[in-house]
Amino acid sequence: MAEITLSKEEFKLFNQDDQFGFFYDEDGYPKEDAEESFESDIDALYKKYAYISVDSDDNIYGINTGKKELLMEYAPEAYDIAKEVKE
Repeated sequence: MAEITLSKEEFKLFNQDDQFGFFYDEDGYPKEDAEESFESDIDALYKKYAYISVDSDDNIYGINTGKKELLMEYAPEAYDIAKEVKE
């Protein structure tokens, strides 16, 4: 299964405007300060994980010290968007 790894800068492009909802509130909506907190939210994510990867089944994982944690399952078009970011 193909997998694409994303650095912090690549992840910013991949999740532009938080299109995948990584930083939504507990009710599943964008936070009121989403635009202002986007950079700090990504910084916090990359403090927890060394990098983010996306597999060809559109699953998104956080990877740190060899451990792989599923962050989002079947995120529509995630692999294609990640591939575009890497080009």
